[in-house]
Amino acid sequence: MKRNVEKILFAVVLSCGVIFALCGCSGVEPEKRLYPLVMSVDYENSQYRVTYGMADLPGATGQEKPEEGEDPGNVSLSGRNFKEIEKEYDRSQEKYLDVGHMQVLILGEELIRQDQCAGLLNYLKGDPSVGEDLYVFRAGDVEEVMAYQGKDNQTIGEYLVGIYENRPYSQKKTGVTLRQVYNSWYGQEGLPALPLIKLKESGPYL
Repeated sequence: MKRNVEKILFAVVLSCGVIFALCGCSGVEPEKRLYPLVMSVDYENSQYRVTYGMADLPGATGQEKPEEGEDPGNVSLSGRNFKEIEKEYDRSQEKYLDVGHMQVLILGEELIRQDQCAGLLNYLKGDPSVGEDLYVFRAGDVEEVMAYQGKDNQTIGEYLVGIYENRPYSQKKTGVTLRQVYNSWYGQEGLPALPLIKLKESGPYL
């Protein structure tokens, strides 16, 4: 299940090393960056709530994995807009946030119900490092979904990427990408139908 994600994360480490070598002192070393695999966004009390689920770089590079039940490394921030959230990140985190390799975006039901998606989509659209091929989902209880840890400390981001990419070609499922969301939203059609993530005792399902 994790093989494809591990390849992605290995490519992240390799590409960052190349970038640093080319940029010299102006670059940020890979070990001084945080690499979110998944980003969730919800809206409550007139504020956005953003949570970044970090990629398991130690696991992908063969280093010691965290103990069973340890925090997978989520970082949560709140603000009235995304500029405030960026400032809060800079105040509270010592590592550079590298969002260029995110694979999953999860939208909270309250964000959608309160029609607060425009601020998020405009923010993401304005950041050229955010890839448009990432998969987009929705969830009722975003915090519960983001806290999911499966067997061998599998995170929700690894699980969701695996659903679409760890399958033979004949069994591959088609997800909704951020590019499709942009096309629908800016084409005045609103959000497209997004897969809903639910949790049960056996784990997440769509």
